[in-house]
Amino acid sequence: MEVLITLDHLKTATGYDRPADIERCMKKNGIRFLYGQGGKIFTTIDAINAAMGLKAQDSNITSEEIDFID
Repeated sequence: MEVLITLDHLKTATGYDRPADIERCMKKNGIRFLYGQGGKIFTTIDAINAAMGLKAQDSNITSEEIDFID
């Protein structure tokens, strides 16, 4: 199951409040992210793992297997 990490979780993880600061931090650390509705960024656990040099769990994910962190 792929887990999407939302902007609110990225605020907690990075310690930044402003989206521009979070985006800069993500770019600096090589974490790939996308822009969602309203321009809010999000990423996945696999993207974070890849930036850390860890192997992705499963690249054959279907839309039914995506879980959002609350």
